[in-house]
Amino acid sequence: MRPLYFLFIIGLISCETSQTPVSITQQNSGTKSLLQAISVIDNSTVWVSGHNATYANTMDGGTTWNNYQIKEADSLQFRDIEALNDQEILLMSAGPGILSQIRKSNDGGQSWSIKYLMDIDTGFLDCMAFWDDKIGVAYGDAAGGLFILRTEDSGETWARIDPNSLPTPAGKEGGFAASGSCVEIGDNGLGWIGTGAGDKPRVLITKDYGKTWKAANTPIIKGEAAGITSINFWNDNEGIVVGGDLAQSDSYTDNIATTSDGGATWKISGKPITKGSFYGNDVTIKNDQLYTFSCGPNGIDYSTDKGQSWSQLDTLNYWAVKVLDNGTGWAVGKDGRIAKITF
Repeated sequence: MRPLYFLFIIGLISCETSQTPVSITQQNSGTKSLLQAISVIDNSTVWVSGHNATYANTMDGGTTWNNYQIKEADSLQFRDIEALNDQEILLMSAGPGILSQIRKSNDGGQSWSIKYLMDIDTGFLDCMAFWDDKIGVAYGDAAGGLFILRTEDSGETWARIDPNSLPTPAGKEGGFAASGSCVEIGDNGLGWIGTGAGDKPRVLITKDYGKTWKAANTPIIKGEAAGITSINFWNDNEGIVVGGDLAQSDSYTDNIATTSDGGATWKISGKPITKGSFYGNDVTIKNDQLYTFSCGPNGIDYSTDKGQSWSQLDTLNYWAVKVLDNGTGWAVGKDGRIAKITF
């Protein structure tokens, strides 16, 4: 019989080697525009978007990127992108009034048409998400009440949900068009929106594909430039929000919180390594191991214990991150930065 201490050591080695090391590799996007959003179809096909009406895609896992610009609309900032399939792609631009638009391509990005144009001068779109290739929602800053759009025809048409049927805004409540990830989609009609810039950062919750919503408070730091930037769930009950105070670029704040009851209640999570705000976050489960990635202007952190402890992956500027359960992902940011993550 082997001594117990020997078996104990073997057990420790097995635990330490069960996780694949996390690494990041820079790729060449071919553009210098700030990139803010990612939509991953599969391990090979990825779409990204950003400023100067820029969007790009890869069909080979990032070995080569094709970048494009809608030249007649080069003042637009495409802060979210959703690829429903290889032909139907949606771009959301952010800005006051008519600068907030949703455009759609039905031919794989070759041509685009405007499907929604903000008709409120103070309106400002922040992000969008889809449950399937038909039903989706878009969220924006409060304007005459909370602002949520809904589509049932793959983004061809959008209708605003009656603000009188929604929770009362918490002051000047809105969101952050930072990474295209302030809306999270769950199974069977579940969905969540992370808010900010109001009296208190909240999570809006739907259980019927975005038709009705209720609100839950969070302990994330509040302020005119503070709140939740990104929200993600790894099952129907457990999820994470990240954000911070965008005015505090080099300090720690209460900017990460988790829930275990579907978003009804939240508690502050572990302290990250990277200082300042996080703009984007994503989660995935690979081989029964949960991975959480959070990124911002000062770098990328990741956690394998539901946000209780963190490791730093990079110190460069990133705005959005997306990861898959096969151990690959991408992060985008300043100066056209695209990086591939493997784990």
